[in-house]
Amino acid sequence: MNRKLIPVLFVVAAAAAMWAVIAGLETEPTARDEAAAVILQAPAGFDVEDLGETGLAPAASALASRAGSQVGVEFVDGGDRVILLADRDRDELTELRAAGTGTIVERTWPGPLGERLDWASAHGSLEAPGLAPATGKNLYH
Repeated sequence: MNRKLIPVLFVVAAAAAMWAVIAGLETEPTARDEAAAVILQAPAGFDVEDLGETGLAPAASALASRAGSQVGVEFVDGGDRVILLADRDRDELTELRAAGTGTIVERTWPGPLGERLDWASAHGSLEAPGLAPATGKNLYH
């Protein structure tokens, strides 16, 4: 083979490789390429009141004063969007929290619901001493 052809073949091979990469980038969008999200909202059946920008203590107090078996409050706390849900039939409290980064976390505390809301109203924390800790999970699409 002629030694003068080797650089030409190298350039042709490099151009073909670059074309393959560029062609791969220009594909039609697939379902995975489209935006996907988990929407922060209360489950069906809950009556939720929007409190606007407030803290956990006033939100817990507002939730404790709401009548009904499945009630909630929605508020913004330090940039996070939060929904607190009280299910009095199951005696549990659920917090749905969407951070500014897009992560949504669900935490659920077993009862006694009234004692936990009283503690949170006074101390700004749902982690009440002597009461069971929350179970939690990240919500994904």
